[in-house]
This record gives sequence, C-alpha cells and structure tokens, in this order.
Amino acid sequence: MNHALDKIETDFDTARQNAPRTKPAIGTNRPWLKTLAVFGMLITDIATLLLIFWISLQIRLYILPRFADIFPAQIPPDLSAKVWWVILITIICIAYEKLYTRRLTFWRETKRLIAAVSLAFLLMLAAVSLTKMGGEVSRTVVVTAYGLSLIILPISRYAAKTLLARLKIWHEPVIIIGSDPVGREVAQALIKDRYVGYALVGFVDNNGQHAPVMVNGREIPLLGQVQDIAQILHQTRVKTAIIAIPHLPGGELVKLNNSLQPYLRSILIVPDLLGIPVIGGEVDYFFDEQILAFRTRNNLASRINIIAKRLFDISVGSIMLLVMLPLIIGLALAVRLDSKGTALYMGRRIGRHGREFRCYKFRTMFMNNDEILEEFLHDNPEALEEWQVYAKIKGDDPRVTRVGKWLRKFSLDELPQLINVLKGEMSLVGARPYLPREKENMGVYVDTILLANPGITGLWQVSGRNEIDFAGRLKMEAWYVRNWSMWLDISLLFRTVGVVLSRKGAY
Repeated sequence: MNHALDKIETDFDTARQNAPRTKPAIGTNRPWLKTLAVFGMLITDIATLLLIFWISLQIRLYILPRFADIFPAQIPPDLSAKVWWVILITIICIAYEKLYTRRLTFWRETKRLIAAVSLAFLLMLAAVSLTKMGGEVSRTVVVTAYGLSLIILPISRYAAKTLLARLKIWHEPVIIIGSDPVGREVAQALIKDRYVGYALVGFVDNNGQHAPVMVNGREIPLLGQVQDIAQILHQTRVKTAIIAIPHLPGGELVKLNNSLQPYLRSILIVPDLLGIPVIGGEVDYFFDEQILAFRTRNNLASRINIIAKRLFDISVGSIMLLVMLPLIIGLALAVRLDSKGTALYMGRRIGRHGREFRCYKFRTMFMNNDEILEEFLHDNPEALEEWQVYAKIKGDDPRVTRVGKWLRKFSLDELPQLINVLKGEMSLVGARPYLPREKENMGVYVDTILLANPGITGLWQVSGRNEIDFAGRLKMEAWYVRNWSMWLDISLLFRTVGVVLSRKGAY
C-alpha cells in the first residue's frame, strides 16, 4: 500500500496529460444538475408550505367554528398576503440545517426537518408576540400549519427526492476504495437507499482481482487498483470517494486521504468502529495535538431517558390499546373458535436485567405443539438444521393453527403485548423478548440487550425478521440498545407499519 500511496500524487499530472477521455459517469462534470436539484427541492418546499397554509386556513374558517364559539367565522384581513414572510423564515431554517445540499437517509433528514420547522414556527410566534401583530396574523392558522408541516413536509420531500433521483438529478457518483466485506456493506447500503442519492460507479482495490464485485446480485465493476486512482478519477470525473479499508494502519489512511483530498470534493472514511455506539456520538478534537476523538454515550444509563421512554410507552401504548380493543376482542374469539385451548398464550420471557415475566400473545399453535415439533424435526432433517440456525420453521409449520397462520402473517398475534407494555414489563420498541433457555446462547450480548425492556417491535423486526439468523439478530439488537434514542424508537414504529403491510419475513 505504501508504494501505491507514493505513486498517487505524481500520477495525477501524468493522468491529466495522457489518460484517454472516456465517457464520464452519469451526473459527473455537470454542476448545473446540483443547482437544478436544489431548485427542485426549494420549489417543492414552497409549494408544500403554501398548500399547508391553505389547508390550515380552511380548517380555521370552516371546521373549528363548528366545534367552538371562540373561533369566529372571519379571520384577520389580508392574512394571505402576510404568509410570504412565514414561508421565508421556514425556508431559511431548512437551509440552515443544510437540507438542500446534505445527503442524509430519510429518517435522519426528517429529524433535522422537524427541528428546522419547529425553530421556524417558534420564531414566527415570537415575532407575532413581540411586534404585537396578534390582530393581523391568526395564531390558530400558524399552529395548525405547524402540526400539518410535521407530517406533510417529510412526505413531499420524499416524493420530490425520489423523482429527482429517478431523473438522475439528485445524483452524486461515488467510488468505493476497498472491496472487502466492509466495502461491500457500504455498497449494499448505497444501493438500497436511493433517497441519499449516491450512484455507485465502482470499486478500487488492491485485492489482485479483476472480476466485478457482486453486491445484492448486482455486478459492480472493479475499476482498478489504488495506485491507478489518479487515472480512474480523471476518466470518471468522480468527485466523491468512500475509503472503506478499516484494517489500513492509521498512518497509511492519513496519507491516502491527504493524497486524494486535492482532487476530490468530498471523502467519506469508514473507520473500524463496528459495534461502537454512533447515534448521539460526537466528534471532538484536541487543537494543539491535532488528535481526533469520538465521544460515545450510554443513553439508557440516563434516568431521564429511561423515564422519557417509559412515559412514551404509557401514553402511546394506552392510545393504541383503546383504539384496538374491539379488534383484540374479535381476534380472541376467533382463536377460541378455531381450535381447543385458551385465546392467550402466556410464555415465560426474559425482561430487563434478566427478570422473567409472562409475555402475552394470541395463541397461534395447537396445545400439543411440543409433541408436534419433536415428531416433525425427527422426520425432516433439513427442518432440524434450519431450526438450529434460526430457531424458527420457515414455510409450513405444522404446529400453527389456521387462524394462527393469519395472525402471524400480519403480526397481530403480538397485540396483547400492549398489556405487558402498560405493566412496565415490555416497551413498544426494544429487543425481541427472549426465552429463558436462550439466555445461555446470547453470549457476550446478553448484558447489553438486557439493559432495556424487550419490545413489541424493534430493529430486528424491520430489518428482515426471520430472514436474519440468531447471531445476526443478537448483534442488531445489541446495537439498538447501545444507540438508543427517542427518535430511533419513533422511526422504528413508523417503519414497522410498512414491514407489517409488506409481510416481509413473517411466518
């Protein structure tokens, strides 16, 4: 690698003079596309905000007066003409969060968008109060618009970015330096999440291979070796690179980065920090020594965070239980009529700090399911191997009743766990509730996972569920506990809805 690094800088001048001009990667060397992308998102936000204020105005004029006399049937004159400054403040706050140029995943961007919109509306209300404009601006319209913005703005931006990505406008070509497992994981993430807008051109690596790299069944070209990076960048005109070589010694990584930096607009470095909490972490540095430090926190060690999570569970869980109570009663009757036995299954599970509790679920199996399982595994060696890896039977499970199959398909068998949530034994979001006999198989992850209550849904459920083996599930759920945040819980709840509707990994 040292020889390759020494060769890079001198090769750039040679590459400029001698490298043949090949067709550039899609979207490169066209800076006007970035301007067009910003303009497209800006117009989308303005149009969405105008729509939001129009809806808020209709609610204020025609809906609220029917429910309360405190809302007269008229509004301040020329209110519509004063909306422009409200929209201007909102756009400035969104731009301040760099949401027109920065590439973030949907949920990370939504978090920043909510912060920007909240700041904008606080500034509006403060301006109305300080300038005594209460008689000219309807605070009801402003507050209603704020509530609608939290829902409609993220949806409109998602639609706009998806369209711009398909039109190759929200589009940043990128190369990955390193095609080992870490590099392939980065590629898989880029391909999966088009919302971020990175278009993978290819890999650069010194692995001695020349064949394309397979990622999710897709062939990604291997453009060359690290010592050829000058020619590769000159030919493709790519301005963004991701260095994904975690095993590279620190000195060589610094040298590689410094060699590339003058010729690239942006470099992302993937360090060897797998498993370390990153959500809520902070990058710090010591000025004199030029030392970089990454500060991590154990969020669930904070009593305030534990109380906040518990209050969230009680409030949202109570609403969900009240709304779904008729459905729960109907499903209980269906289970009883379908097969002999009780409607609820109350199995022992491991809770926070290893305390056991009775976990409520609708019964989806026959009462003699243990005998059925033993006989089935004895007669089906392939199913036995599958059981040993996943602790599940994929496909047709002979233990499951007719109603049980339907309940599992839509994850409705877990609705009674809302009772566990209100009792404080479970959380709406958390790790899977493990069986007591599984504790010894949880290895080094057991102490981390048991720091928090198990959840009805969680990262495992929205990331593949039964398609992920037991070891992968443990890593994923330990990562959730280490990286917990309230926003992570909220995003996982919303993502669960999509997973349940798609029925991915449910059996």
